Amino acid sequence: MTESELLNHVCPVESYDAEDCRDFVTDLQSYLAGFRWAPPTGRMWVGHCIPGVIGTFLIELKPLKADVDRFIWVIVGDLPPAYLSSVYAKTPREALSGYIGEMWAWVSAVEKNEPIDDLIPVNAPPTIQSASNLKTRLEFLEREVLPL
Repeated sequence: MTESELLNHVCPVESYDAEDCRDFVTDLQSYLAGFRWAPPTGRMWVGHCIPGVIGTFLIELKPLKADVDRFIWVIVGDLPPAYLSSVYAKTPREALSGYIGEMWAWVSAVEKNEPIDDLIPVNAPPTIQSASNLKTRLEFLEREVLPL
């Protein structure tokens, strides 16, 4: 997918109106600060945002290696932040759906006491309580957000 095709599904962060969603940008920037392998260029777009719940952002990176994607989707909000490749998720909806699937895999592994090393990193302890809390949020996203 080309840059222009990706950008058809988003709007620049600076032109987005929702003040509550701008709060997500602070969370997003904190999350991206750990990306030593591919620092952000500063260009970012909003895919969709539900104030106080979730934001899906498209971020342009400066890859330091050939195997790093130039664009990634980052999900932030009232849940663990994570990023997904724009190679596999072409739209904000696909990014959110991918995020939900990856987080369900983490919940399932924690509930079954299976290893999580090869799963998407989650900034929560791998406990039944953390899995239960995330499960509630994922069910909400599937029921109320993803259909939109």
